Amino acid sequence: MKVYELFTELSSENRLAILKILDEKSMTFTNLIKEIDINSAEASRQLSRLTESQLIEKKGDGRYYNTLFGKLVLSSISDLNFISEKSGYFLKHDTAQVPFDLLGQIGVLSTGEIITGVYNILNTHEKLGDGVKSYMWYMSDDFPRHHLPGIEKKLDEGLEIRVILPKDKCSASLLSEKNRKKIEAKILDDIKISVIATDSFSMLELPGQDGMIDQNTAIFGYDDRFRDWCKKLFQYYWTKCYSC
Repeated sequence: MKVYELFTELSSENRLAILKILDEKSMTFTNLIKEIDINSAEASRQLSRLTESQLIEKKGDGRYYNTLFGKLVLSSISDLNFISEKSGYFLKHDTAQVPFDLLGQIGVLSTGEIITGVYNILNTHEKLGDGVKSYMWYMSDDFPRHHLPGIEKKLDEGLEIRVILPKDKCSASLLSEKNRKKIEAKILDDIKISVIATDSFSMLELPGQDGMIDQNTAIFGYDDRFRDWCKKLFQYYWTKCYSC
């Protein structure tokens, strides 16, 4: 099947609805009609198309199932759904700084919350910071001066803190002397993306159309998949850094 043929099969709201329903559980023809609320002739037509394209199959028990191919296609749609729904955001923000493998999983960010305004972002970060217990990894083009009191407190509590900063900003002099050696700091010559990964929340800021980090718009995420994605993004850049 050519990709344009696949997109044609996915261009129907009813066909997509059938795939999503069958992803949750197999169903008979009668139950599908009730679930989607379409007439039998239309349901038969859509089921026939999905069967011919090998996205679904009817087994001996009389129920319809998604094929393995159908399940894979459906899992990939979530990324496109997220990109489409947030097209206004992605029209103004460059994802080129995200490695290809993580870009292919960008749909996990769909559970996140887009927050605008520098004050709102800082305030959200400060509130969420209280819940961080074990680690905070931070990469940006400047040291988080606004959060110094909280950082000092967390370091005293034994929090693991890693930072990736530009060379001219990689300084621990802003911290108290006893805490300077507690931070793991590395240098990256050119930073155009900001990411925070912690055990309770994560945050992502992409560059805007001018190529600079848009510090006025951030995506905050709180579930495991979002946090794991941001953690992998940080680790990707951590391996490319050198020590201060």
